[in-house]
Amino acid sequence: MHEPNPIPKKPLLLALLVGICGDAFLSVLTESAVPFSFFPLIALMLAAYQLYQHYRHEPMVGNTPACMVLSFFIGVFGHSALIKVQYPELGSNFFSLIAMLLLLAVLSIKLGISLGKKVKE
Repeated sequence: MHEPNPIPKKPLLLALLVGICGDAFLSVLTESAVPFSFFPLIALMLAAYQLYQHYRHEPMVGNTPACMVLSFFIGVFGHSALIKVQYPELGSNFFSLIAMLLLLAVLSIKLGISLGKKVKE
């Protein structure tokens, strides 16, 4: 079998959600084409609070902080690309997509999903 992954998935998902909600809230405030809503702010506060609570009660082992930062920026660039697809007048989404895909590749390597798997016999 393979060794268990020491990086928990909950902080990675919460960091991804914080990135998505943070970019959504900033795009609501700064872009006139995006309609205003309070939901990104509410979701950002709830996700950040849950991430803080997880940080207080669980130890950060291994590459967890680096993977959380990667997950946060994946959320930011992913939501930015989505907004630019929905509202083409905001510009091209090429940089956002390329940055998100590169960060996803780095995260998958750090988690041991794509490269670096060794089969023990």
